Amino acid sequence: MAKATESRLRRDLVEVCRRLHERRLVGAGEGNVSCRLGRDRLLVTPSGVNKGYLRPSDPIVVDLSGKRIRGRGRPSTELAMHLAAYAARPDAGAVVHAHPLTAVAFTVAGLPPPDDLLPEAVLVLGPIGVADFATPGTDEVPRSLAVLWRAHQVFLLERHGALALGADLFQAFDRMETLERVCEVAARARALGRCEPLPGAAVQKVLEAGRALAEAATAPARRR
Repeated sequence: MAKATESRLRRDLVEVCRRLHERRLVGAGEGNVSCRLGRDRLLVTPSGVNKGYLRPSDPIVVDLSGKRIRGRGRPSTELAMHLAAYAARPDAGAVVHAHPLTAVAFTVAGLPPPDDLLPEAVLVLGPIGVADFATPGTDEVPRSLAVLWRAHQVFLLERHGALALGADLFQAFDRMETLERVCEVAARARALGRCEPLPGAAVQKVLEAGRALAEAATAPARRR
């Protein structure tokens, strides 16, 4: 697959931000999104702007130390969190940070994330990391995530928001959207009186089915 150009990545980043805003995963100036732009550059949203109304010219280019290379304004106040994610996870091509209402409510209520509730939670999210409260916009945030990077793709930040990694922008967005939808199902189930996780045997069957589908999708076509 051909490597995405900067112009394409800018359009994709703006589209992901628009979707986050449209689905009420961010509001006002909340949230931030970034993606890799070559080996030693990142494209990141600017600070303090409504992510639903960005233009492709708005994202800022920074290096892996956080130094601004190109663009107007100031990079996201959570840039340190994005830099830490890329440093710890070379496989991550994009990072999405949002404030999904129901998912954050789980952290306020002190409830564990429902990552074993539905098949899509098991397959799309995997185990969800939960970071202790850290002051937003400070180095406390990446420090709170330091022990979680390796084992998770999706993270809840206590009383703050959520973070999703992906091979690209759209995979990271899909994980964020799935997180909120699964949390909404869990909250509604609790309101109805019962919210039970999938049994362990069912989780294993879901994982096995997911692996089989992935292998079938990547297997070379058989000769007739």
